[in-house]
Amino acid sequence: MKNKFYVLVSMFMFAFVSAVSAYAQERTDLSAREALYFTGAKADKIDLKNDKYVIKGGTMELKTSQATSCNGDACYFNIGYIGFRSGNVTKYLVTYGNLEAEKVWNVGNGIYFAAGEKTKQAVHPLKLKTGMNKVIFTIDPDKKTAETDENNNSFTVNFKVTPELIVIPGKKIKPNEGKP
Repeated sequence: MKNKFYVLVSMFMFAFVSAVSAYAQERTDLSAREALYFTGAKADKIDLKNDKYVIKGGTMELKTSQATSCNGDACYFNIGYIGFRSGNVTKYLVTYGNLEAEKVWNVGNGIYFAAGEKTKQAVHPLKLKTGMNKVIFTIDPDKKTAETDENNNSFTVNFKVTPELIVIPGKKIKPNEGKP
């Protein structure tokens, strides 16, 4: 009788562990390198060796002259991010990456991970105002992907945008100052 009990318990434990393992293998986790990259005029990819970056909680200063375009006190800068997925990577996965410049601009796009692909990068034109800008990056902002950890999908950095000063003998002016 004891042997049958141990056999039943062993079979139950085997089935339970197998089910948990299968469930864990089906789950994935999304995250991102906790840094945003300024790519200059390049809008297609990040140059990891040369592009400036700012890490989570940090501040990067950008000049208005580095923008791709400006209109009034707001300018567009190409900002890149790198997203990751772990866990089950055998299937393709579609999610979303979002950059939000608080009270200024929100931009993002789909992120497409091919089967077996663990890393993706993207660059978006982000509108920033002159002065300090708090920027939040979020991968899977609508939580459409079942994940093992929902707490590692977002981080915040700061971009300080300063106007380039033009020096005229005896006078300093900001670009666009005095223009119609």
